[in-house]
Amino acid sequence: MLGHPLPPRAAPRLLAAGGALVLAAPVLPALAGPVPELPVLAEGEPPAIAYAAQGPEVSGGASLAEAPSLEPGLHRDVLERGGAESGEDGTVKYYRIAVEDGQRVHAAATIAAPPVAGGLPEESTPLTLDVSFLTAGGEACDDTGRTDVGESQEGDGPITTTAVSEAMGPDGCAGEELFVKVAREGPKDREDPLPVELQLAVQPAGLGGGAPALEEPLEDDGARPVAPEDPEPLEPGRSIADATEVAPGSHVLELVPGETALLRLPVQEGQRLRWRTEIVSAPEDEPGQLSLRVLDAVRAPVAVNGGRSAIGSAGTVRGGGMAAPVDLGNRASDQDSIRSAWLPGTHTIQMHRMQRTAGADPAGDERVRLILTLEVEGDPAEDAAEGPVLELGDIRTGPGTAVVLRLAGAGALGLVGLALAAAGAFVLRPRRT
Repeated sequence: MLGHPLPPRAAPRLLAAGGALVLAAPVLPALAGPVPELPVLAEGEPPAIAYAAQGPEVSGGASLAEAPSLEPGLHRDVLERGGAESGEDGTVKYYRIAVEDGQRVHAAATIAAPPVAGGLPEESTPLTLDVSFLTAGGEACDDTGRTDVGESQEGDGPITTTAVSEAMGPDGCAGEELFVKVAREGPKDREDPLPVELQLAVQPAGLGGGAPALEEPLEDDGARPVAPEDPEPLEPGRSIADATEVAPGSHVLELVPGETALLRLPVQEGQRLRWRTEIVSAPEDEPGQLSLRVLDAVRAPVAVNGGRSAIGSAGTVRGGGMAAPVDLGNRASDQDSIRSAWLPGTHTIQMHRMQRTAGADPAGDERVRLILTLEVEGDPAEDAAEGPVLELGDIRTGPGTAVVLRLAGAGALGLVGLALAAAGAFVLRPRRT
């Protein structure tokens, strides 16, 4: 049950394609027999289940002076080396973006190492990114510290780091351009180049806000159990940039160790995302752990009571939801969980089945089958404002010819280069004043 009532403009209403969702769920068949091992791939080529960095290629500079100029949107680069120890810098690159007085920049960088053949070592090998802002004079221009999303201690699956700059101008940072510093940290696959997705967005001056939608966060056990319209497993995206678009409702997924699944759907002002997972079938012997996280349109984490947990046996249920309906005013909340639910637009559900430890019983590597239910509660707010909120640029990839780039090194991650869809800039809209 919810711990607090929603405000009138966010009265609960379950949205779904084709009308209300059916509340009776059929029993899905368990898997028959063991799952075959993953196919043997050429050296440097990742399995299809792994995270695949995407976006138009850029090459960051080794100094502020050499930093290339970038537009808001999605970009892909390669960071050649990791650090010797946890938190120690390896490759560092710089990029610049034009700004005006009053504007802020939102930056997000996503990196992923390929799954380890035979399982993860017992000793953790961290992988993280440091994302920060500098002026042309080399002065720090960070409004908030970095936020890491993912299994960074093990370097397992996609790891995203986000940061927001201070406002430009006399009372903030000086200059007509801002520099983004991205540093690869940690010893995971230290000698192997790894691709990184860099997403930049510009926040206009004078962005409206107001009071938070709620004073205290909602408590939520998750979405209601509903039947999937399609009993066959959904094909998820393998990058935040190409997350599979879904409607509210239930979807069947099957995951093996090291697999990343990404889905997306819109959540607007006045609405709240709720989720539920139910294990249908899983190996009896230590199937490992599963993580579920939600990211907003600038890849910042949204609190939904997700995170990492043991998979459990058939019938295991987990769930949660946003701590408040999305509202621009939530940025002023003293509660971290409410403050995270401020940006309307595309939200990405990131699921990752953790790799198992080397030497574990192979029987635990069999597929896990689950039902993921996504519920969007509430009507879009009547007072949602018009005009741009954030200038995101192109943040999605579209159909095109895939080009595989094999990088040298035993653990190097292959890249899939996709042409950008000519869909134009993705723009969100602020509150009317």
